[in-house]
Amino acid sequence: MSFPIGMMAAPDPDGGSPFLIVKATKEVLLAAKLSGFFKVYVCPADLGGRETLALVFAFFDDEDEPFIIRTPLVDDVESRQLLAALTSPSVNVHFFDEHGREFLVYEAEIDVPDVAKKHLDGLKLLGSDFVEAQNMLHGVGDWFGLRTPQDDEEALTVKLVHNSFGESLAIQDARYPLHQHHGAKGYSISMLEREEPGNFQEEDIIKCLAMCFPQSQIYHGPLRTTDKEEICDVLVVTDDRVLIIQAKDSPNVERIAKQKLSRKQTNAMTAFKKAVAQVRGAQSYIKAGNGTLRYILNGEEKSIDISQKQLFAITIIKEVFERESEEYAKILNVLMVERSIPCYVISYGMFYELCYRVRDPDKFFQFSEEIVESIKRLQDLPVIDFHG
Repeated sequence: MSFPIGMMAAPDPDGGSPFLIVKATKEVLLAAKLSGFFKVYVCPADLGGRETLALVFAFFDDEDEPFIIRTPLVDDVESRQLLAALTSPSVNVHFFDEHGREFLVYEAEIDVPDVAKKHLDGLKLLGSDFVEAQNMLHGVGDWFGLRTPQDDEEALTVKLVHNSFGESLAIQDARYPLHQHHGAKGYSISMLEREEPGNFQEEDIIKCLAMCFPQSQIYHGPLRTTDKEEICDVLVVTDDRVLIIQAKDSPNVERIAKQKLSRKQTNAMTAFKKAVAQVRGAQSYIKAGNGTLRYILNGEEKSIDISQKQLFAITIIKEVFERESEEYAKILNVLMVERSIPCYVISYGMFYELCYRVRDPDKFFQFSEEIVESIKRLQDLPVIDFHG
């Protein structure tokens, strides 16, 4: 599962129903599980000035603003296999999280309205390069935000009829090379539904960071020597940087997934403010060391010379709501002026995308610095979009 978040399909070599593969965050997987379906919208798209179609897969935790995965349709094997799967009466749907862990498998039936069938049957796939295919997704997102009730009726519905091997899996990863960061237990456990999300999320963040940084530079939950409380959730110490990561998540369970959107927005802002306060605490502790970072891990007190290293901070929350972007930016700018520490906020899903795509510490910090400069200049959060 070495491809980014998205959709793909494959034929069954034994001639059975095709496979439809969903790779997405735990929130998307839970939305599909709870609702028992997801929809596929066939929408107009612009491919380098040429009219064509694209797909939007929608997973409904909220009726008006579901989670979506935008998918281009171009003249390649992947698009043809995806169209073949979606026009089949039944498929086997496999749900993987962003780190390639398979949590759900369903036998599913597909309801294809006549209008959608006509559009797909008449589609001539167009040749494209990667940049054009990615750029077409900008307009697709705008179209979906303005969709009508008729568009909802004309969307395909993938009904998750039968679960093949249970819905409450716990997956243990004991691969030694993947658990070499400071503070590692030598294994990690993940579950789709999480009542206490903190440690699960921190382990997932470390997996993201390990795409960009040597594990020898990653510290999980280092403690202060003064009061034995955490300095921060995750610390990254490179040759010239000290990166503070403070993360906030909420339980990934039905009662949280079904909260109203307004409640989710309020919870996100509250979590963000707490994360920023903890960044302040981490910065104060680190600065008080006068160039020496003292910490405790696995019961041992250690120290690192950081006198020539620059502090940087990232707050990671479940979801960043665009409509409150100015408020996020205001709080971040106050922090950056008061403490002289660059800092930005990013959703966990986007943080995964960042690490997956850059896979390099220099590019990671280059991206991060550009985000910080945009926040300072615009007094607003820039839109982070890895398509295009």
